[in-house]
Amino acid sequence: MGQIAGGASPLDDNPGLKKALDKLEKLTSVLRRSEPVRPIGTDNPVHALQATTEAAFASALPEADTTPAPARKARMATAAAPTLLSMKQASAMTTLSVSSIKRMMAAGTFPKPVRLGESRIAFVDAEIHAWVRARIAERD
Repeated sequence: MGQIAGGASPLDDNPGLKKALDKLEKLTSVLRRSEPVRPIGTDNPVHALQATTEAAFASALPEADTTPAPARKARMATAAAPTLLSMKQASAMTTLSVSSIKRMMAAGTFPKPVRLGESRIAFVDAEIHAWVRARIAERD
């Protein structure tokens, strides 16, 4: 490997990476040999290489998030700002006419809008979805 000014190797700072690269070299030499193809799931050197590389880079990354992907997405969705829908979008989502939504708002049977200005309102996307789900649950 190449040397950096001062004689220090870049691998001196990360022993996990050095170990992974050594294992990579060993595994690639195994792959270069002409061996019969092994069935999937039986000591596959490629799988071993993947595991070693992932382990090396996981130790090199600062504070890696080990939360499973679905939980990470759910956490990001709840942390994000709520999505607002216009009257037309709420109408399209519910298949109700704008006048029907206005009638239901007056009767208090539709989710309350958020006032954005003197003449502008919007609906919270999650509230509209919950309202639709409640309508679906009522049909049973």
